[in-house]
Amino acid sequence: MTTDTDNNSEIDDTVINVSTVEPEPEYQLPEAAVRRHRAPSPVWLIPLAALLVGAWLLFQYWQQRGEVITVYFPSAEGIVAGSTEVRYKEVTVGKVKQVTLDDELNPMVTLSLGKSISRWLDCSAQFWVVKPRVRGAEVSGLGTLFSGTYVGMIPERPENQLNDDGSMFCYEGLEGAPVVKPDRPGREFTLITESMGSLDIGSPLFYKQLEVGEVIRYKLSEKSGQIEVGVFIDQPYYQFVNKDTRFWNASGAEFKMNSVGAEFRMESLTSLIIGGIAFDSPSEGGDNRMASEEFSSFTLHANFDSSREKQYTNRLYYTVYFNGSLRGLGEGAPVEFQGIRVGAVEKIKMHLDPGTLDVRIPVLIAIEPQRFSEDITVQGSAEFMEGMVDKGMRATLQSGNLLTGQKYVALGFDKKSAPASIERGQFHAVFPTSTTQVEELSELALGIAEDVKVTLASISSFMQSRKLDETVDSMNQMLDETE
Repeated sequence: MTTDTDNNSEIDDTVINVSTVEPEPEYQLPEAAVRRHRAPSPVWLIPLAALLVGAWLLFQYWQQRGEVITVYFPSAEGIVAGSTEVRYKEVTVGKVKQVTLDDELNPMVTLSLGKSISRWLDCSAQFWVVKPRVRGAEVSGLGTLFSGTYVGMIPERPENQLNDDGSMFCYEGLEGAPVVKPDRPGREFTLITESMGSLDIGSPLFYKQLEVGEVIRYKLSEKSGQIEVGVFIDQPYYQFVNKDTRFWNASGAEFKMNSVGAEFRMESLTSLIIGGIAFDSPSEGGDNRMASEEFSSFTLHANFDSSREKQYTNRLYYTVYFNGSLRGLGEGAPVEFQGIRVGAVEKIKMHLDPGTLDVRIPVLIAIEPQRFSEDITVQGSAEFMEGMVDKGMRATLQSGNLLTGQKYVALGFDKKSAPASIERGQFHAVFPTSTTQVEELSELALGIAEDVKVTLASISSFMQSRKLDETVDSMNQMLDETE
């Protein structure tokens, strides 16, 4: 058994032993050597690089920065500020900066253009909104179905496409793409016509049923009232256009039946649907015909047949008066000599004499004397027609079609007609006329009918009177006496 005294003595011995242990030598840390450098820290390269990049971008922006212009559009449909691009020949040259309204509530679009296009800007620059369009044979803007609407532009309007008054709009916004001459090689010509028919911009142009061009513009002439159609013919086909070339409207299809047989003509299925123009040159001109100069003018005929008719510039105008009804005779009806067309009916108008209240219907006809003979000169045309009248030529009204009732003016020699001459009228010379056999038979039938009517009336009057009874009674009395 161990006592408390024994335990305390053991602890004291342990403590004494610990306190008598010598301490280990202390560890000495090395001192840091401090070196001072005068060069800046590489950390500063990061903001310096950012500064240089910003300066470069600012320089690029300043170098590429162009004009900021304002364009007035008829409608801002599809234009979005900050996203709608401005393109020239499918190259992005700017962007829409702002879309707003002016004081008159017109759409006003601010465009920020690049420097590459700004130096080509002219006050006549044109802008339009490119979106899907279908017009005649022209289908454009289909790419915008995927890429979105954008603003197209032409930096400078060509000289031949100024306004009618010669002025230019500064930065003009158009409803659609302007009419411009194609970039491909070729020549432009002008066709004069009375009506457009089914023609439109983009309608094809055919030569021997080959598509060689298109309609690029049209406008109404304020001076002549006719329509000027601009067509573009590709190279090398424009060399077949010369002074003898005939253009005609090839829209639809032509079908006719005559003594030769039935004839059907159509340039192509495209012209049947959207219209078109065809041209050809007569072969009698030879191979030495020179190609026409660009912007030369030609007549656009209504159809193929009219284009084949020879054109005469010498015309004589006469007024004719016919007895009886003019039903079936209209303006444009032919004037024929023995079945050959030598002119046409120009105008039919009723005239009332206020003094006598006589109503007359003058028919104005145009005769081309050179159709009788190309040797007839302009100076000798009137003398030639007077000589024909002296020989008995007269104008008559004939029926051209029994089914439709159409009539025409026929020139022919009447040996039974009384001598006559071309008389000078108030406006035009008066051409003598004569009655036809049908009219003579009609007059004879009317005379016979009138005589029969008078005879029947006399017989009826005699039958209704008492004279017949008295005559019968007298005859009976005489017979009785004789018996």
